[in-house]
Amino acid sequence: MRKFNHRRTRITAAAVTVGAIVTAGALAAAGTAQAAPAHGGEHIVTTHVWLGGMPEGTVTLGRDEFGTVDATVSVLGLTPGSSHAVELVNDDGQKVASFGTLTANGVGQATATLDSRIRHLADDSRVVIRNGTDGGPVSSEPIARTHGIDGFDTYWLVPVEESADGTHFAVPYGQATITYNPFVRTISVTVNASGLTPGAHAAHIHVGSCAAQGPVQYMLMDFVANGHGRIVDETRTVTNVTTPLPASGWYLNLHQGSGNNILDAAGNPTINFRPLLCGNIIR
Repeated sequence: MRKFNHRRTRITAAAVTVGAIVTAGALAAAGTAQAAPAHGGEHIVTTHVWLGGMPEGTVTLGRDEFGTVDATVSVLGLTPGSSHAVELVNDDGQKVASFGTLTANGVGQATATLDSRIRHLADDSRVVIRNGTDGGPVSSEPIARTHGIDGFDTYWLVPVEESADGTHFAVPYGQATITYNPFVRTISVTVNASGLTPGAHAAHIHVGSCAAQGPVQYMLMDFVANGHGRIVDETRTVTNVTTPLPASGWYLNLHQGSGNNILDAAGNPTINFRPLLCGNIIR
């Protein structure tokens, strides 16, 4: 279903908090861990991780005290500290109204009520979150959108992957198999995914979760999507592992850009850093 509340009244931001989204299981991402026979108290551990497209969240459309349309946006999985234009577009993708700027906090979450100057919602319009705010080709790429809206209600945001030339690669999703081998001190990550921009995508194992992003624990060599936007059975291995897989508290993140362009010279995230696929590692 494209929306999940059938009341025609506005729902407050408290009703669609980031925590509520996570509780709903939208980002649940783990499989059953398998361990090899024990040897000296150590085990080879394998776990399967579902990779969901980022960002994820909801938009609630209502009216402010002056009767103009506003949007309460609650999102997770953005680049920490990033800013994004939020717009209402028609069925042809043309901007109908601007809701202003949504800014993520230090762990990639954002919740805000943004105002427009319009009083009516056009049929088959939708809310779009852009990659940035400067209006350039890359900044203008949509990273999430609702399905067509038909009134004042709450709607899911669907992550999308679209290139600067307008090529649409559908909704990113995938699966990873992660194996920790204590005997050779390695962690291997095998990814299968689709809906990505063709080319290299930086990948890391981080501390934290998809909902509350944290620092890098292990860097992986870039995964490469083919001309159809797919990563097929690609494996990357971390050597000299000093910290094994915990039961929880780590996540796998694939980024929009490659390892060469996701950070600037000062080590700050660029527009290419944005999380594209994410899965919590649970064994």
